[in-house]
Amino acid sequence: MDILKEYMRTIRGFHRNVKLLLLRSFIICLYTGIYGILFNLYILNLGYGADFLGLVLSAHVLASSAMSIPAGILCDRFDKKKLMVVAGMCSTLAAVPLYVIPSAWSLLLFSIVGGIFVSISSVVLTPMLAENCTKEDTVHVFSANSSISWIASILGCAMGGIVPGMLGTFAGVKADSLRLTLLSAVVLLAMGLVVTLMIEERKGAPKSRCALFSLKSLKLSPDVLKFALTSLTFGAASGMIVPYFNVYFTQSLHMSVLDVGLISAVAGVIMIGGFIITPYLTLKIGKIRAACASKLIAAPLLMLMAFAQSVLLAAGAYVAYMFFINMAGPATTSFQMEQIRREEQGFAVGMMMTGNYIAVSLSTYVSGLLIAGGNYLLPFIGTCTFYLITAALLYYYFKDVEQRPLRLSTPIPRAAYTAIVDLE
Repeated sequence: MDILKEYMRTIRGFHRNVKLLLLRSFIICLYTGIYGILFNLYILNLGYGADFLGLVLSAHVLASSAMSIPAGILCDRFDKKKLMVVAGMCSTLAAVPLYVIPSAWSLLLFSIVGGIFVSISSVVLTPMLAENCTKEDTVHVFSANSSISWIASILGCAMGGIVPGMLGTFAGVKADSLRLTLLSAVVLLAMGLVVTLMIEERKGAPKSRCALFSLKSLKLSPDVLKFALTSLTFGAASGMIVPYFNVYFTQSLHMSVLDVGLISAVAGVIMIGGFIITPYLTLKIGKIRAACASKLIAAPLLMLMAFAQSVLLAAGAYVAYMFFINMAGPATTSFQMEQIRREEQGFAVGMMMTGNYIAVSLSTYVSGLLIAGGNYLLPFIGTCTFYLITAALLYYYFKDVEQRPLRLSTPIPRAAYTAIVDLE
């Protein structure tokens, strides 16, 4: 309870812009929760196979990847709020035909368009959160963003599982009811745009003085390259099986859409606890060690899910896996923002997202081909392998960069001492 009280007290002191950005995250992730549960099934129930589904998903991710570095450059040179508003407006407009026109060319085209503008919003969000908070609050801000995103995902997953049933599809999944649910969810994108308009761009925010697309200005620091490489390996892991969890549950374990939605919601609830203790965990063992440990623990849980014959065992392994693989995310992001200068954070985030998206796109497409042939085991093994590689790289690169976690026996600032006493 002391940890929770300290966590909530810190959140109440956030800057107004941070609170608006967190509200936007809630609204957008409510949409993505619905999308994540239903979109794959919507494509399959239109009559397309898992190979085409993999193509659509990889095209979306590849488009996001191609736009990440230009988005980062724009982020460092222009008003972040305006960029986010334009991107939000275009994302909303691109989502409508995605659910109205069922042809293959339309699904591919608007998945690409949506991926381009989602990339801009994603790149801009991290530097905006970082520049609107103090260094001491950075972990709490990114932890709160993850917590709120997961709360929204819980609701979105539950809605994605329940709403089609309310539309009369308990007997089976139908593309028309899924389309109607997804179209209704587009309203949430418009609401997120309204919240973005309420954000004030902070005066004095750092901007690059270099020419807009000057190649000479794109100097890659060693840390940015290291972060980009670890983002690439983590993306390779994420793309192998994560996008197909709902397909695996419904087709291999024969779960219903409602069951998938409820399991995802339970995982989200458990994740909230993980995000709340993340600042406390990083204080004890450090950000990088927390990130490495989470991946090392998540890998065997993933394999347990792959070999589980029982629905209950697979669901339990999934919930535990989601807890560990995601809980250290805020700590990793906080560490990255601390190591990168503010005037180049947009470019750095773009580089990291590019590596991540390229890897996700390729691994998603390859896994789609494997799953279309009925092979789920290799994607699970590939995911575990890349998690272990990512953990090893993070520890090798940054184990000596991060300061040792604070101890009560060493002199520490008064504010930090107060936080530790409250937590413990």
